[in-house]
Amino acid sequence: MSVNPAGGPIRIHQIHMLPTTYSNYFYRVLYENPEIDLRVYHLFRESCRHPRNSTLAMDYHNTYMNLILGIDWSLLKTAWYDTESFFIVGDWAYLPTVAVILARWVRGAPVGVWADTPQEDICRPPLKKWLRSKYLRWLLPKLDIVFGTGKKALRLLRGMGARQERLVDLPYIVDLDRPRQASQEPEIKANAQQFRNLVGCASKGIVFSMLGNFIPRKGVDIGLQAFARCLRQVQKPLGLLIAGEGPERQKLQLLADKLDLGNSVAFLGWQEPEGVEAVYLGSDVVLHPARSDPFPVVILDAMNWSKLVIGSDVCGNVEDRIVHGVNGFSFPSEDVEELSRIMLHLVNQSENIRKIGRRARQTAEEWPAQRGVNIVLETAKNLLSAR
Repeated sequence: MSVNPAGGPIRIHQIHMLPTTYSNYFYRVLYENPEIDLRVYHLFRESCRHPRNSTLAMDYHNTYMNLILGIDWSLLKTAWYDTESFFIVGDWAYLPTVAVILARWVRGAPVGVWADTPQEDICRPPLKKWLRSKYLRWLLPKLDIVFGTGKKALRLLRGMGARQERLVDLPYIVDLDRPRQASQEPEIKANAQQFRNLVGCASKGIVFSMLGNFIPRKGVDIGLQAFARCLRQVQKPLGLLIAGEGPERQKLQLLADKLDLGNSVAFLGWQEPEGVEAVYLGSDVVLHPARSDPFPVVILDAMNWSKLVIGSDVCGNVEDRIVHGVNGFSFPSEDVEELSRIMLHLVNQSENIRKIGRRARQTAEEWPAQRGVNIVLETAKNLLSAR
């Protein structure tokens, strides 16, 4: 077993915004590794964009921040005194995380941020945009490590001031065993069949699906328009499942009515993890027609479930993991005509859907959980040894 300079497993303090299904799995895998002593701190318990009822953050050492005057003083004390550990900060924009970063920097103790893929295309007020740019230009070069997710993330972070030699690609990982387990659970199988029944594709036909928040950048309206074009040109049953919730719900339902999609489309509302799994199980093709999306987990999940994915080219993991026509398809963002063309091609050559889906699963298997664990562990070892 590798140890830190003080002896014992390497202690890693991870600050994260709020529990998610993805982070819950990754932190559990990290926590179970005997070489790692993981402590996770969450800023928030929930988000209005993720109104889940499922209990998360239960299988690892987890603490919700206790903020007084905007700072968790107990955590700040740990950041100041526990210099033989590695802090990974999951968000650089909140007062309690900024305080931790500054404390580690002043002490010369290892600290990094996990920036995922920075959303630089978000429209911000000019003053806020300028201040943010100045702050990050000052901050990023001072960090020991900057974790990004994917090629797109690393390009953006370099442009924002991060040093090339301190950039590390930390990929999202998913539970490779879960599709096999879930597909054997009677309730999930029954729900998957029910979803197919809702769109008139009980045993025949092709079911497309979209999953995510109903906000403009997710492009659900683009998927609806492309599906309508495809539906008008074929005779076989086609269905579209839409799982999610958000401020555009009513607008999207009105669009579906305007497009005369009738019973071929079903809005399933917000789904807990088991419901999401039933959507994947009941789908043949997963669409992700985002106008902007850094590294959407839905694409990774769909590939893990052996589903053919059609994703827009602005998504980081479309660039990283999808080879067009081999293990999925990509299309130019907002190009409804091209998306519908790909969908129609698949409907007319439906025998290729499962074949391409199997290749998608093979790609998913190249990114096991241990790959992410090894990156975090080796980074922590190197920083602590150098110190």
